[in-house]
Amino acid sequence: MPAAKRDVRGTVWFGGMRPPVVSTQHEPPSNASHHVPSDQTSSRATSGLNCPPPQQLTPNPAPREILARNPWEMYEPCAGIDYGRIMVLARHRKDKANLVHIQMQAVERSAIEMCVQMIDRLAHRSIPRLLDVFQYAERYLLVWEPFECTLQQALALSCHFAESEVAQILWPVLKCLQFLRGQSRELASLTPRDILFTEEGEIKIAGIENSRQIDQVDPSRVDAMASTFNALRSILDKIMQKNGPKFTWSQEMQSFKSALAKNNSARCLDNLLQHAFFGQVTEEGSLKLLVELVNETIFHEVQVRREGTLARARPLGKLATLSTT
Repeated sequence: MPAAKRDVRGTVWFGGMRPPVVSTQHEPPSNASHHVPSDQTSSRATSGLNCPPPQQLTPNPAPREILARNPWEMYEPCAGIDYGRIMVLARHRKDKANLVHIQMQAVERSAIEMCVQMIDRLAHRSIPRLLDVFQYAERYLLVWEPFECTLQQALALSCHFAESEVAQILWPVLKCLQFLRGQSRELASLTPRDILFTEEGEIKIAGIENSRQIDQVDPSRVDAMASTFNALRSILDKIMQKNGPKFTWSQEMQSFKSALAKNNSARCLDNLLQHAFFGQVTEEGSLKLLVELVNETIFHEVQVRREGTLARARPLGKLATLSTT
């Protein structure tokens, strides 16, 4: 069995070498073998877990069951994903088209129970769905709905971003922040790696398990949302830089960028969501072609072990022939 290789995105593919990836950054190959993440990897995955104490949560009348069983009897690991947090891309052993992302946590049961309760309470269309929770070998495994790629990977493309695509990316991010603020919570961080694309072109925001109560934020800060707005401005700058200095942005885009630059308070979220720039937000799924282009460029197929041989799994997204100019 060939050793697994790490590609430039930090993905360790089990079962074979990955095809060439278009990128300007390079990482040395990994010597990882074909197995699920080790204890060392698990410890990296648990860093920053910030579950609230019980008194900060509304009691859940129907707590989610934590399944005491081996998850690898149900799911077949395909790849280890490292994009700031460690996850395993896996597929259902009976339903091969059913992909999930599995996150390991080495914490006390009480902590994982509170964390899962918090995740369930904060269900939102822009937050990934938690499908199952397993307890196995002194580890807790959170099974999340799958995503196809991240904004970080989309930024590695050599094509321009349409303004309508920028609006479609930022709109659910702001809606998610608005929802969390209403729950007195905020994300611990927000980077292009935390903005996830589903196969259908929907946007999901990662990191809800590490979100924090507003009253846990350093009181010396002027506003709890200041760092989040700084992160949003940085993300927008990265997107706009992809189109080059000679690209002409619309007046609405320039006005939105100016409004974002002036805002540091959560009270401004409503005003930003009502900005004329978001008149370009159309039906959901309009980012699907962008996802397909990312998949065509850096996601091809997953090679996994099946019955002692290498087998090719379905592509992570349908391929499309699109212009990159």
